[in-house]
Amino acid sequence: MDQREMIYGVCDKTGSSDSYFGFFKNEKDAEHEVETQANRLKEDLGMMGIDIQTDRALFNGKLVVVIHSYVLR
Repeated sequence: MDQREMIYGVCDKTGSSDSYFGFFKNEKDAEHEVETQANRLKEDLGMMGIDIQTDRALFNGKLVVVIHSYVLR
């Protein structure tokens, strides 16, 4: 069985519809982007209580940034 290639999209969940900050071939790069975007939300919107985890960021228990993984075909 051949290994399928994955990409990782860092998704903004703060609005009414999802938008993406970017797509990454390396999961570690996507994780770094979650941290970067969560810190930007802290600075720009004053969301100081953001809980930054490896693959997501939460604000008051609500998902605000998350990694979606996609299998390329």
